Amino acid sequence: MPINHANASELATIAREVGAEVVEGDLHYPSVTGSWQLGDVDLGEHLDHYRDQRLMVVFVPLGEVEPVTCGVCGFVMNEVQECPRCKLMVEEAAREVERAREELFDDIEDFLERGEG
Repeated sequence: MPINHANASELATIAREVGAEVVEGDLHYPSVTGSWQLGDVDLGEHLDHYRDQRLMVVFVPLGEVEPVTCGVCGFVMNEVQECPRCKLMVEEAAREVERAREELFDDIEDFLERGEG
């Protein structure tokens, strides 16, 4: 059950005052490394800093994760990830560039074979 954001902020402030680290953000899986991602923090990598130490972790749910909108094409996604629409557009553009390159080289080869150069 989500906790009121003001109460969560007060809890985070108290935790920081006593020297605790507070990490806040939307929780996603998988991250670039295949681990859990909390905001900008890859939790797998982050928890390596605390290996072999005794920890207390406080999770404070603040509500549902807001959808993420691609800043390039506006595609709405449920998690932070490479935009599938932009990825398809880039792949198609790369195929078209390759086709145009092949046609250009074919045209140059034909031109040189005809001896018009």
